[in-house]
Amino acid sequence: MTKLEAVGAPVVFRGRWGEVRLIPGHPVDLPDDRAARLLSKAPGRVRAVGTAQSERVDLTGHIVEWNSPLFCGEMRATVLEDLGHGVRVLHPMTEVECVIPTTWLCRQ
Repeated sequence: MTKLEAVGAPVVFRGRWGEVRLIPGHPVDLPDDRAARLLSKAPGRVRAVGTAQSERVDLTGHIVEWNSPLFCGEMRATVLEDLGHGVRVLHPMTEVECVIPTTWLCRQ
């Protein structure tokens, strides 16, 4: 299974398997073959956001990157606290502490 989410605006795909609605920040598990097909059909509109995390690593102190839908670009910051569902960072543009959902993370 592969987790996919929309980048930017929500996207709806219709195919033989039915309808798939992808929303930024709300990843959907899809079989690998369907995920690969959607990624090839909509480059830049859909992205893979992770794999099964059987061995979760504490990200505190790590530098993480995410694609910000609000600031329209890639952001990077050091993790102050790993909350499991997200990471607490000092936002690089606003310099305010915020929580970034782990599903948004591109690189860890």
